[in-house]
Amino acid sequence: IMRFFLENAAQVGDVVTLNATDSHHLSRVLRRKPGAQIELVSANRVFNAEILSVDELVSVRLLAELAAYSEAPLDLILLQGLAKGERMEIVLQKAVELGASRIVPVACARSVVRLTGAKAQAKVERWQKIADAAAKQCGRTRLVEVAPVQSLEQALAELPPDCRIIMPWEEADGQSVGCSLHQALTADAPRTAALIIGPEGGLTEQEAEMAGARGASLVTLGRRILRTETAAIAVMSVIMYVWGDLNGEIRE
Repeated sequence: IMRFFLENAAQVGDVVTLNATDSHHLSRVLRRKPGAQIELVSANRVFNAEILSVDELVSVRLLAELAAYSEAPLDLILLQGLAKGERMEIVLQKAVELGASRIVPVACARSVVRLTGAKAQAKVERWQKIADAAAKQCGRTRLVEVAPVQSLEQALAELPPDCRIIMPWEEADGQSVGCSLHQALTADAPRTAALIIGPEGGLTEQEAEMAGARGASLVTLGRRILRTETAAIAVMSVIMYVWGDLNGEIRE
């Protein structure tokens, strides 16, 4: 069952109205009728709800609260170097599915895509819609923020002080430079972590030094060079397996 999100807190018995976008999706795309049931998320709580009326806006009544566990114990922030077209959209969608808590599009030195002003804002709005749709489809109990496009310096500065940072870098060999991903993940699981993924052209030495100065672990992913979208999905999966909940274990 696809989930829909309420902006305000609600409780069992309340009658609420969905926003215009969700109302249109329910009535025009999914063609749900009065009496049909859906799931609603309000303030990280999940409810079973019944559709009361399908007009321009859909009205529903919250019937019962459902047990909800879909958020990882790890807050994983993805700093994704701007990538072209569908590559960026694939990363956004899969990052939400894998449990990312926040996604930051980063303008890197080697990013082919250049976004500023109104164009950047329009892109972020589109990306936010993709992230919202992914959260609804995969059963998240929270929507994932797509931050405004920013520099790596700004993105690093906004990370929490105790954030554990992982940055795959093709110049890392695990010996003279950096370490293996396995070594970086042997420490106890943190509450917050960040993953920095470069754009198609990779990350520069200056960017690696900047991240290293902030405490990032520069890691090697082996001898093959991965596409930006492959690297993001692969490393997020490993981090969520070791530090999160992708291994099926529930860690409080």
